[in-house]
Amino acid sequence: MSMLQLIRHANRYREMLGILVKFGFREFFEDAKLDLLLERGQRVFSRKPAATVHTESRPARLRMALEELGPTFIKLGQILSTRPDILSPEYIEELQKLQDDVPSVPWPEIKAQLTEDLGDLDEIFESIDEEPMAAASMAQAHRAVLREGSRPIVLKILRPKIDRLVAADIEILEAVAEWLSRHTRDLPFDPVSVVEEFSKAIEYELDFVHEGRNTDLFRNNLEEGEQAWFPEVYWSVTRKRVLGLEEIKGVQLSKWKQANLSVDQRESLVRNGAFTVLRQVLDVGFFHADPHPGNLFLMEDGRICFIDCGMAGRVDPETVTDLANLIYGVASGDIDKLYPAFLGLGQVEEDQVNRRELRRDLQDFLDQFTGISFEKVDMGAMLRAFTEGLRKHKLQCPAEIVLMIKALTTIEGVAEELDPEFDLVQFARPHVERLVKQQYSWRVIKGRLTRNVGKWVTLADRLPGGLNTILERVSSNKFRLALDVNGVESFERTLHHSSRQLAYAVLVAAMIMASSILVLASSSQSNDHSLLGWIGFVSFLVSFSLALMIVIESLWSKFKRRRRK
Repeated sequence: MSMLQLIRHANRYREMLGILVKFGFREFFEDAKLDLLLERGQRVFSRKPAATVHTESRPARLRMALEELGPTFIKLGQILSTRPDILSPEYIEELQKLQDDVPSVPWPEIKAQLTEDLGDLDEIFESIDEEPMAAASMAQAHRAVLREGSRPIVLKILRPKIDRLVAADIEILEAVAEWLSRHTRDLPFDPVSVVEEFSKAIEYELDFVHEGRNTDLFRNNLEEGEQAWFPEVYWSVTRKRVLGLEEIKGVQLSKWKQANLSVDQRESLVRNGAFTVLRQVLDVGFFHADPHPGNLFLMEDGRICFIDCGMAGRVDPETVTDLANLIYGVASGDIDKLYPAFLGLGQVEEDQVNRRELRRDLQDFLDQFTGISFEKVDMGAMLRAFTEGLRKHKLQCPAEIVLMIKALTTIEGVAEELDPEFDLVQFARPHVERLVKQQYSWRVIKGRLTRNVGKWVTLADRLPGGLNTILERVSSNKFRLALDVNGVESFERTLHHSSRQLAYAVLVAAMIMASSILVLASSSQSNDHSLLGWIGFVSFLVSFSLALMIVIESLWSKFKRRRRK
């Protein structure tokens, strides 16, 4: 991170360093060998951050620090709470407690931004409630009534200037991630790729047009008679910083106890919600990635409504098939189905892992389910074991797979809270068995052949020309084979260095022997031949100096190689 960047974001760096040290994270700077960075930051800011150290656990202190650091870091923590392939369970559990409730922005500031985005508000709205119905770190929501049709809606409005704060924080995170990637080697993840993934995710959070499109797509994908709903988007009042949505009347699932929902209502909610998420993941391939109770409503007509559609994921048919094989392999105790499904879901090449060790770990996991029926498999535990396996073998889970796991485990958690008797795996069994059987159905095989027929035709068209070129080059002795072997350059440098050192050693040995012979010859002769002794002595000193230089150069080269590693 450059001094220019430190100066440009001086106040923010000062604030961040102060908060981290306040919550006892000076140890982080020491663990990551960032003492120099801390000292440099303190020199720039000319004062030492507060040193109040809390006595809570390290995960709890991290959560509190992220909450105090503000919206960007709250979102970072929320996203990291979905990454069990990166963080250990105690951190995941603590980051899931992150609070996103903050004081609302005063109405004059909100009104000024709305006017800038939409124009004259009096021409568009009959009324807008100045008091927000909800306020979060990134946006707040206000009830309003459109003049056209007198329709009540909800305006989700981005906080003024939040995009500038987020942009500055992202720049700081990118600089820190690059520094960490250069100076640390034992991290269980790539900090640069994590920040890049977070940057893309928060870019969508700051664009309500993206959320509006997702919401429309989810609603259009609903089947006839499906007991689920997604709010209607009012595009006439939707911009990048404001989203107009149908107001949903009903009970928020996070308040189901206060609403005294009956057992039948809870069972219906769970089944409708689980069916919608499973169909989105396993059939449609486009799913709501954050179906937690705060984003789910029981509507007055009994349907379940999903809101806050900014976080969505896509999976291709191959990924869905791998998920089905993973579930089926666990339920049936079939390691030959589980192993390729694990590699496929993690998008891992077989040469990236220790095959024997991985199969042993998967077999140990399967042994936990030996003799357990299909309906007793815990999907949450199974998917957590999948991500634990990736983390153990130092493999980073693809972002879309993470979102898929988050969606399934979240809806399973909702089901357990509302209806403890509900079994998501048993409920998903027809979907899973159908997907497993489909792999060998004539319709699927025919579809694969149809999709690939164009490639085969192209290959058949190009093959004669390619073979002709190869044969011509072989017959004219112009055929060359180029191989790119990992580490060959390093091997070449090592070989060159070793041969040079060997040549120097032979030369020095010859000089030492020659000087010894001269000294011995001088000692056996008269004083007239003492010149030979001096020549021999000088040659011996030169030989000794060269030998010492060879040793020093060899040690220095070894030291430089260790620093590069």
